[in-house]
Amino acid sequence: MRRFYLMLLLLPIYFISLTASGNEAPYIYISPNPSKVNIDLHSSNIDIISLGENNVNYSITDILKKNTSLSFSQSGGISSQNQLRMRGGEANHVLVLIDGIDVNDAASGSEYDFGQLFSYNISSIDILSGAFSNVHGPDAVSGVVNIKTKNTNSLNMAVGSNNTNIKNYSIAGENKRFQYGIDVNLLSSKGTDDSGTSGGRNRYESDNFRVNIKSIEHDFTLLYFDTYRQNDRDASGMLADSEYASTDINQIYSKYSFQKSINKYVFSKNEIQYSTNKNNDFAPTTGLFSSLTQSEKLKLKSSTSIQLKEFFKSKYYPTISIGLEHKKINFTQLVADKTYGDGDQMQGEYSNSYSAELIYPLKNLQFEFGLRKTTNQKFDNQNTHRFGITYKNKNKKIFFNHSTAFKNPTFTERYGYYAGTFKGNSDLKPENVRQYEIGYSINTAKEKFNISQTFYNAKLKNEINGFTSHPEGGYTAKNMDSNSYRKGLETKVKYNINKYSNAFISYNYVDSTEYNSTSEKQKSESRRPRNVLNINYDNNFFNKLSMNSNIFYSSKVKDTDFSSYPYQNVYMNSYFLLNTTMNYNVDSNNKISLVFKNIFNREYNEVNGYNSPGFEVLINYRNSF
Repeated sequence: MRRFYLMLLLLPIYFISLTASGNEAPYIYISPNPSKVNIDLHSSNIDIISLGENNVNYSITDILKKNTSLSFSQSGGISSQNQLRMRGGEANHVLVLIDGIDVNDAASGSEYDFGQLFSYNISSIDILSGAFSNVHGPDAVSGVVNIKTKNTNSLNMAVGSNNTNIKNYSIAGENKRFQYGIDVNLLSSKGTDDSGTSGGRNRYESDNFRVNIKSIEHDFTLLYFDTYRQNDRDASGMLADSEYASTDINQIYSKYSFQKSINKYVFSKNEIQYSTNKNNDFAPTTGLFSSLTQSEKLKLKSSTSIQLKEFFKSKYYPTISIGLEHKKINFTQLVADKTYGDGDQMQGEYSNSYSAELIYPLKNLQFEFGLRKTTNQKFDNQNTHRFGITYKNKNKKIFFNHSTAFKNPTFTERYGYYAGTFKGNSDLKPENVRQYEIGYSINTAKEKFNISQTFYNAKLKNEINGFTSHPEGGYTAKNMDSNSYRKGLETKVKYNINKYSNAFISYNYVDSTEYNSTSEKQKSESRRPRNVLNINYDNNFFNKLSMNSNIFYSSKVKDTDFSSYPYQNVYMNSYFLLNTTMNYNVDSNNKISLVFKNIFNREYNEVNGYNSPGFEVLINYRNSF
């Protein structure tokens, strides 16, 4: 908290000599020059979800489920952990950014919990599917999600099922020198009974604060999250009804960047990021402190792009970029109960990365080639690359790319928890991915009909099994001897029916397998539904009334039943959900929205044993001033 208040005191410094800037392009290249990024020529199909005033939902998860076919695994209701898996990878194979800030939590498996972020004052979400380690480093194995906030003047108030209350206050302003935005978001809910055994609810509270001040050359962002949630778990972390188990989560994310055109050919950007994540767990039987995990992350980044226009007497010329990055992570774990050993530890690591990139557009072609070398204090050097080629003619595009990526073992996998229950494995190697994809997109005249498809195939080497029996008893983590495989097809179709209505369909097929040493064959991995379908229909009946209807389908999925030993594989049934949002514009500044989720009150599970919410209603009032 001291660091947080210190940052608030330092905020006035950043109000000096600023001039407002525009939105950044998706982080698809090393090149820091947003004016020279043409996403239509990138060798992939990029999803950009632009959120208008009609997007009123509980959470970012709702928005992503509504607009994509991504796969989530939520351990219960609003108060529970929510993991995102992309292209059959693990949750910590997805890099999550908020305004470009790395928010993956090194204290919690190096992944991001989507249950902690709600949707007010989000302008857009960029989704990059596939391996992007050449740009973003070790966490970008199966995809990158960048959530962009906006500066606005508004007041939002909402009430809903399970005594959910949401308040959002936002102010913004600008002049010839700078632009600023300040948000305060308050959410509380009685929650739901995740275990389904007692009817007892798991209370949830979340307060967060955002400050953004930016100009053409400067950009400062500060995010603070304070979250309390009750959990249904026993002392070993297994699912069980509990009256006292809870978690306090404190998160601070900050970024300052400076970008400048050195001349008409050279553009540079320098950036510093600092974040802390602190997780306090309280015992299920007593409510007293049981454990703490905390991480600190520091990133220093510098990138420069050079346009070789002088050497190519043509309107087509290449751009080369170089990037440097230093990252340092500290990890702390404190455990109250020493019965099974002393789990207290303090660890740390640092890494340096050096990257280079060539982007060469021609009349109907673009070539991309990127390299990145990462040196790490604890692991062998890692080299990653990405090669892509795109052919585009008018409204048609076809592309191919080949890329590699890697993921370092987590602190818990390397150093363990209790010596008597989970032992660390200091000999773990990073996971390595080699992937190729091919795809196309077609946009008809006036964008009446749009379709895009991407086929991908990836091989994962040294996959880490974090639940392997240890010869001395308990469990440990181990690199698997054989490769794992992921392949799939992503399809998106949009049809503008008329000026009042449109329809959108998104479908993902995923085949994710790992080697089974018993059967000596590949077997499907857990919590990866093979088929996910999303259908949206938007209709603006009149100037003041609009409606969105959404059907979400997920096929059956495999999981593990930990309630008895030996643990058994179980399959959770397929399900579909119907959701509807209605918006009424009272006038130009006031809007009322009704959100109906799971209208048919379907019972379903995304994680074995954990109940998902039934039918829910949210009533939202928004005032823009």
